[in-house]
Amino acid sequence: MTEPGDDLTARAAAYAVGALTDAERRELEQELRRSPRLATEVDEFAETAAMLGLAVEPVAPTPSLRASILDAVDATPQRSNVVRGPWFRRPVAAVLGAAAAIVLIAGGATVALQLTREPSVVEQITAAADYERVVGDVYGGGSVTAMWSDSLGRAAILVDDLAELPADRVYQAWFIDEAGHAEPNATFGASGSQTLTVSLTGEMDAGDAIGITIEPAGGSEQPTTTPIVVIPTA
Repeated sequence: MTEPGDDLTARAAAYAVGALTDAERRELEQELRRSPRLATEVDEFAETAAMLGLAVEPVAPTPSLRASILDAVDATPQRSNVVRGPWFRRPVAAVLGAAAAIVLIAGGATVALQLTREPSVVEQITAAADYERVVGDVYGGGSVTAMWSDSLGRAAILVDDLAELPADRVYQAWFIDEAGHAEPNATFGASGSQTLTVSLTGEMDAGDAIGITIEPAGGSEQPTTTPIVVIPTA
């Protein structure tokens, strides 16, 4: 099978949160080598799981809660299939929900998912010691969450509820330096209430702002419209 169906999609979700047995994981990794689309799905599920942990502001656990969690970790044998039961009996939403529950139970502490693939840009950023996040309201409706790490020089955005655009227009992200020069970056579309994660390309310099404009399809070398949002990172 070269294209993922419901069966493979469910396994991709379970794989992204480390919820497969060793045998199931090896079998899926064989499929990943044959199906670029399935590999993309795994990346998307992993980023979704990471973003679930960012859906609420982190709350520091009380000393007693932190101690009880660490005691439970020490006393519990560590296994790769952290979500119990056969993967084919767990809907995709339940698998991703389990990942969110792990983050929330930890009271805002960082939970590392042990994956065999290379971490996505979002995962690298959120794991960085200097990770930062700012939410900006978009002119015309919707919001953009910018996340970045100065030490990595990497950034990503989470766009939510942006208006649909005509077929000949796209949203385009920019790195904007202190002098006002805009460096072109990723282009993307949006559809109503769709939430989309966009990894920004290239290296972000410390202090660069992240802006978004509406541009002709294919993007522009310089902004042709007023930004709908600009998020400072300094």
